[in-house]
Parts: sequence; C-alpha cells; structure tokens
Amino acid sequence: MNMQTVPSPRKKENWPPTKSILPFIIGQNMGEDVEQKELAKLDLFEKGLENGLLKEETIEEAVEKVVKMAIAAEFGPSLVAGKGSVDMVRKITRAILAEPKLRQQALIIIDRFTK
Repeated sequence: MNMQTVPSPRKKENWPPTKSILPFIIGQNMGEDVEQKELAKLDLFEKGLENGLLKEETIEEAVEKVVKMAIAAEFGPSLVAGKGSVDMVRKITRAILAEPKLRQQALIIIDRFTK
C-alpha cells in the first residue's frame, strides 16, 4: 500500500526577497560570498517584478515578464528592448514552461511577486 502525505496548507511568511529568492536563481544555497554587484542585480530584478506582474496575466505572460526582467537585470534593459530579443525571450519562456523544475521555480517567483 502506497501512503501519500497530504501537503500542509500554505502559510504566509515574511520572505526577505534577496536572500530567499537567490537559491532559486542560482540553483544552490547562498553563502555570504555573494558579491554586492549580484545582490544589486537581484534587487533590480525583484523590484521590476513587484511593479510588473499582475494576477490577470496568463502563466506564459508572467513567465515572459520574469525572463525579461532577468535579462534586463543581468545584461541591461537595452538587450530586452532590442528587436532581436523577442525570439530569444519567447524561446527561453517556452523552455522554462516545458521543464517541470524550472516551471515550478518560475511559479514560486511569480506567486511571490504577483499583485
């Protein structure tokens, strides 16, 4: 007999953004050796998501915004604004949605920052 556990109800907790979201982005636990530059990029990413994600959006639209903000935070907004970035953003978004672990991480981030 296979016993499954029932997931506990989600409880709301304070989530200090930069220290808690970084493991999802880099795929590992964060140590104190993270450079200030990386934290500044992460802060920009989080502020952009706080102001940009809406509950009315589809999952694909929300993931696309996450991708755009990640690219803008890492490489600058001019890369996202460029004409050739549309296909790149679309491909990255599809790849995230197709991979279960990446999709789960994206949904956690979206849930955290959606108004």
